[in-house]
Amino acid sequence: MKYLNKILLIALLTAGVSACDFLDPNEIEDPNNPQLELVLENASKPQLQNLVTGLEDRHRATTGANNLLSTFGREVYPLFASDPRFINQWVGVGANADAENDPAFFGSAGAYSTPYRAVYQGNILIESVNNTDAVTDEERNGYLGFAKTLQAYSYLIPLMTQYKADPGNNHEGGIRIDVDDVENLGPFLEYDQALQEIRDLLDEALVNLNAAGPSFSFELTAGFSEFNTPSTFSDLNRAIAARAAIYAEDWDGAITAVNDAAPFFELAVGADVMNKGGYFVYGDPPDIFNPFYYEPNTTAIQLPMVHPDLIADAEPGDLRVENKFFLRDDPISLQGLTSQYQDNRFSGTGDSFPFFRNEELILIYAEALARRAQVTDLVDAVDAINMVRNTWNLGDFASADQQAIIDQILFERRYSLWFEGGHRWIDARRYDRLDDLPLDGGKIFEYLARPQSEL
Repeated sequence: MKYLNKILLIALLTAGVSACDFLDPNEIEDPNNPQLELVLENASKPQLQNLVTGLEDRHRATTGANNLLSTFGREVYPLFASDPRFINQWVGVGANADAENDPAFFGSAGAYSTPYRAVYQGNILIESVNNTDAVTDEERNGYLGFAKTLQAYSYLIPLMTQYKADPGNNHEGGIRIDVDDVENLGPFLEYDQALQEIRDLLDEALVNLNAAGPSFSFELTAGFSEFNTPSTFSDLNRAIAARAAIYAEDWDGAITAVNDAAPFFELAVGADVMNKGGYFVYGDPPDIFNPFYYEPNTTAIQLPMVHPDLIADAEPGDLRVENKFFLRDDPISLQGLTSQYQDNRFSGTGDSFPFFRNEELILIYAEALARRAQVTDLVDAVDAINMVRNTWNLGDFASADQQAIIDQILFERRYSLWFEGGHRWIDARRYDRLDDLPLDGGKIFEYLARPQSEL
């Protein structure tokens, strides 16, 4: 099922939110377009369906952070000839490039305000479903569990761009969680507190999902085909909870969440096992194309290219390299950066893009075991690593050394999760390894400055 393209959806999505900034709401005065108030009281099920679809659309838009964060982590070169700032600012080669202190840093909205639009859309859905008699209590819980889970996913994106190991006077490393009233926003919470609020929201959503009965009263796109009932959506909720738990260095919590994500979590060998999960779907106009598909050997210098270190550091025979990286006939060069490999994951504009796969869960499980290091944990972590390696035609990794195992997990994450949301940058910072990333004539940023509207 492709996206439901409805004029009402667009009106509802934009009600109360300007095109430029989540924190600068505009009142809609056009009498030809529906008003937000029409769905906040006694919304019908078709109206709630539009809000659900709108939340999926806002959730899908969070891929807007991918190019920026993957450049920060040197997974890709942003070879977009349309604007020199992609390289000058994102790679940091420009003399004035300063992502950490520039509140108007080029192209940073996708990593901050865009996820908050999904949060805001979730708030509209929550308020609407709580103020209508068109649904039963079970059905209401389904909407609430769905909305809160995707809100938690969205909150994690700006939080991970704001984290700073040693907060300064003007940067506490956290984000706002209370954003129900866009004209009266809640306080900034420091990183640890904000992360706990996100984890609590996931737990709250799980309670809703457990009380939602056997089925949802709304439809989801094919990207959620693995999670289209309250029970299976709970598995996705626990997967996101596992990601949040490793960010919090709660290793017991991560292991519990991973196990609770079964059967989405499956510790086995096989490409189908690795790739099952949640996906963003795309379609023909008036929907949008997959923004990461580019025709092989395209002559346009307008695409992200594989960072050469990914090729240089790869193990011989790794099918992840063969599957994900396309060797072009001719390299692409721009502003002193050159790569001969482009993204090979998609065959056309309508292909789906993953936002959470089982392969990540397996590596989260391995990391949590390795960090906890109790009884057989290290052995079990190595077994999990080898599930991934054997899937992609690599021999077994063997070690009983905790640090070597952690190093290997980070290596596997680098290739398994390549260009899926900036994981390598986040991982390098979590393990204080930003200095390991190549400078490419620029600089490596630790975090993003808060947007001007927040200051």
